[in-house]
Amino acid sequence: VERKDFETWLDNISVTFLSLTDLQKNETLDHLISLSGAVQLRHLSNNLETLLKRDFLKLLLPLELSFYLLKWLDPQTLLTCCLISKQWNKVISACTEVWQTACKNLGWQIDDSVQDALHWKKVYLKAILRMKQLEDHEAFETSSLIGHSARVYALYYKDGLLCTGSDDLSAKLWDVSTGQCVYGIQTHTCAAVKFDEQKPVTGSFDNTVACWEWSSGARTQHFRGHTGAVFSIQCYSY
Repeated sequence: VERKDFETWLDNISVTFLSLTDLQKNETLDHLISLSGAVQLRHLSNNLETLLKRDFLKLLLPLELSFYLLKWLDPQTLLTCCLISKQWNKVISACTEVWQTACKNLGWQIDDSVQDALHWKKVYLKAILRMKQLEDHEAFETSSLIGHSARVYALYYKDGLLCTGSDDLSAKLWDVSTGQCVYGIQTHTCAAVKFDEQKPVTGSFDNTVACWEWSSGARTQHFRGHTGAVFSIQCYSY
């Protein structure tokens, strides 16, 4: 039989087979098996387990019931299931509640007005990627600012600038984006620092607070009175 004629015959007999009762279908299978030779029986024996399996997401279940079953699986299992076929990926990716719940379990604040399942799946994937990066110490780019010759005890960041105070009796102002030292001045030992564009303020292990000028390095004010190191300072206008 030519391939085209065979396919036409197979389509026709399939339509007829689907119209039979269960008993008639069973009798048809029994009859076909009885007509089969060794090659067909070996084929049936080798492939029976596969032939008995059914793709319930594709063929057997309504979408709502598929969604209900998917809710019982953990997100990582669902992501694995997405690799089975395009149909499975489509169905799983369309289940809004599954991905909203997955995001919520990660601590994400859910906006219920956003019902786009693909949006929440992407949010979840980004979140677990960031968590993996955090675990592997790869979430953020790092750079080193080299310039002090002793322990750096005090840091203060503002508007892309970082002020550092050190036991080497200096304070430095860094441009974080370039890593360049903008200013460096000689001070006392620094336990705390604050700054603006013109002046840094330092709290020290010598029990004093001092104001300085970035441009000249001159100390403009010196406050005494504490009997221990000054670890905290706050300036509103200086």
